[in-house]
Amino acid sequence: MPNNKIKAIFYAYSNNALDHLAPYAYICRQKKIPCTVIYGEDFVKLKLIPKENIAKIFEDLNIQTSDFASFEKHGFSQIFFSYIWSLAFLIVKSKIFPNFFKRKIQGLINKIYDYIDGETIGRNIAKKQLQNSEKVFVFTDGWSRNKKIQNGFLSCMKGRGKIISTSHLPWHFHYSLSVPDPSFCEDIALVSNKWELDAKNFLDQKEITGTLRYTKKWVTILDQYNEKKISVTDQTKNVLILGHTELHTSNWERMIELFIQLSKRQDIKLTILPHVRGMSNMEPPKGLEKAWDKISTLDIAVKNSDIVMFWVSSGFYEAVVRNKKVFYLSFLSKIDEKFLWRKNVPSNIVIKNELELFSALDNYNKNDKIDNLCFEKMIWPDGSDPWINVSNFLDKYIKVN
Repeated sequence: MPNNKIKAIFYAYSNNALDHLAPYAYICRQKKIPCTVIYGEDFVKLKLIPKENIAKIFEDLNIQTSDFASFEKHGFSQIFFSYIWSLAFLIVKSKIFPNFFKRKIQGLINKIYDYIDGETIGRNIAKKQLQNSEKVFVFTDGWSRNKKIQNGFLSCMKGRGKIISTSHLPWHFHYSLSVPDPSFCEDIALVSNKWELDAKNFLDQKEITGTLRYTKKWVTILDQYNEKKISVTDQTKNVLILGHTELHTSNWERMIELFIQLSKRQDIKLTILPHVRGMSNMEPPKGLEKAWDKISTLDIAVKNSDIVMFWVSSGFYEAVVRNKKVFYLSFLSKIDEKFLWRKNVPSNIVIKNELELFSALDNYNKNDKIDNLCFEKMIWPDGSDPWINVSNFLDKYIKVN
């Protein structure tokens, strides 16, 4: 059993990153390793707050969390920002204030944030976390030098603790990584599949584990912490659309028009889940107010759906784990041919235009057999269980180190 001088730190700059890192923290706590989660950039900017179910899991497992209120701060600008931030955080969390006022407060925080020394704050966080610990393992979904606090934090940790990357999403598209500066690079990579392993050939230490977030074990844990229920009927086809920003959509106007047409159909219950980054504060387009869901988490929305549609979001792997019918809207994707699973995907999953989609919805039967094998290969290497793979890695690595 590891001693109390070992510590696992998880740096999450957004709820997206938190989704991927939370199951690693869960496993570490199962192994009696003290854990701390750092809420970084997007939380500091008050673009969002931690998800309630994840926060409750951390509380129950005695996983420590650290937000801007608890960061080490030096100098007038940082201390001043801290006071403003704490007040703004209470306003954003409150149900009393109207949304337009909350958005104004979030905008103000973003403007002030640009003037504080994030690199120094990140370094101070690292120094504080290194105290009284002989061995520190830092988990991150990726290292971006453009994120000031994260870059300062990881740069300070480099050489003092082992930095372990878990990837921000399953490696499922053709993409080449340039060889990074070793000073700004993780020490160990836990990769989702063989394609990611090849892409990170510049690293000496890497291991294929699969994607921990998309495992049956993790969705079972999430289900235990989710209270929201959605009533469904056998007569209604529950359709979930995983939205994404205009930047990642080939034709925004065409997309909106399609959504409006779907919302008018009597045989389906349409839910549109805006992407957490870039769409979380976006107002619903006219005519889609009822379908636009800014409250449900991805796991809840997918669990209560029959069909999940996407064109770029990696969140559809949640549907793969839950054995849901998936429709890939290729005509809205900008990276259609870059997906690794593209050549092997069943033809009834690829939707090339609106007419094909309407026909697929008309002919959908809840009793049809689901074939998501091509997607499963992206997240479950050789059919293995990532939960077991990561657990074995931690046992081996902690014992060796």
